[in-house]
Amino acid sequence: MRFPLRCAGYQPRTAEEGDLAVFAPWTRPPMRKGDLPATAPGRDHVHKALLEKVLKAELPPGARLVEAQIAALLGVSRTPVREALLRMEREGFVVGEPNRGFSVSALDERAAREIFPIVGALQGLAVVETGPILASIVSPLRRANEQMRASATPVEAMAADSDFHGLLVSLCPNARLIALIETLHKQLLRYEHVYMSDASLIETSFAQHCDIVDGIERGNFAAAERAVRANYASGLAIVISKLRETI
Repeated sequence: MRFPLRCAGYQPRTAEEGDLAVFAPWTRPPMRKGDLPATAPGRDHVHKALLEKVLKAELPPGARLVEAQIAALLGVSRTPVREALLRMEREGFVVGEPNRGFSVSALDERAAREIFPIVGALQGLAVVETGPILASIVSPLRRANEQMRASATPVEAMAADSDFHGLLVSLCPNARLIALIETLHKQLLRYEHVYMSDASLIETSFAQHCDIVDGIERGNFAAAERAVRANYASGLAIVISKLRETI
């Protein structure tokens, strides 16, 4: 699967160039010696840029990531690019193969089955640990949910959904628990793009989020915790169904 350059009349000269066409907004005239910006982005910036493209499916599963081309497009040396790709490999977003370099990892049913229940359980635990304090953010939670409902694109819906779930655990006093949730939730986002690409499912998520907030508003945090788990269990079932449709 290739994504076209956002410039009219462009034709990739190689397969690798076609895979990286999504980086067109960063392209510039051919660089000469001494043209490298004094404040070229480092590995954290490269990691952020690549991860954003992967999470939004602008770099789709299987897309090759050629270090030299990415470095040239971003105006950096290959060192921060390789460091960023190695970090993304550890995080599960890319895979590296000897003599072939890196590519975006495939969406995998087994991984989805592992990640969704864990995130649901951890977020549910965060709700229980936070307890009555959550009553103070009922209104912001409802606003975030309404924003998701009004989203016009899958990317907007993903952002609003992330805002809702981020707010849900924002008052949890357990810093290690929050760190675990944040790490795993990043891996979940690629699968949520599959879910949110079906606009009809946004209403389903909206209703499930309402169940979560209703439990909080009633002070029934056990019910809210069950609703969180149910939200992720439902999402998993739908994602698996859609992944199987592509096989």
